[in-house]
Amino acid sequence: MSELSNNYFISAAEIAAKLDKTTRIAQQLSLTASNARAVALRAGERAAGFRPLTDFIDRLAEVTIKSSKNINKLAAALSQTSVDKERANSAISHFNAIFIKANDSKFIHSLDEVFERCQHKQKQLENSYKRQISYLSEELVMLSSELRNAVILATLSRVEASQAGEQYQSALTNVADNVEGAANKIREHIRYAQQMVSILEQH
Repeated sequence: MSELSNNYFISAAEIAAKLDKTTRIAQQLSLTASNARAVALRAGERAAGFRPLTDFIDRLAEVTIKSSKNINKLAAALSQTSVDKERANSAISHFNAIFIKANDSKFIHSLDEVFERCQHKQKQLENSYKRQISYLSEELVMLSSELRNAVILATLSRVEASQAGEQYQSALTNVADNVEGAANKIREHIRYAQQMVSILEQH
């Protein structure tokens, strides 16, 4: 594998690794929702407004987990395509070198059919590569957009926590902090993944 191909592979692998971390954070977020639901139930009517928010936290966790797993699959497929594409590029380069060196060879045109097939395969891989990057980029944007709701969710959670009474306010405020903290960590991973995608888009 060439250095360039290896860079493609590493970039795609890093995207997958970041989104794997995101999945784990989202799973913790789901646990946060369960804990919040339990606290809200104990608080009764004083936390009535908080209970619906736990459903939104759950939904945020589910969407993040699903999207992260999808991005992970896309990154893995892109990694393989990048390697195959580089191999095809290398094969084309070798063919071109042979055509130049053996231009006067009697049987040089016997390679034409194989060369055309190789060019066709190279084009297919190039199109797949661009398409997979586009899908990956769109998925990252969608997940980033979804996480903007986490800031609103955390703010609403703090407001409702303040209405729950001193006994439960601290626990519910902690839920809001956990939601915001998890969302910020996930956004960091997404930003890094988007930087990696930008690198891949240049090739």
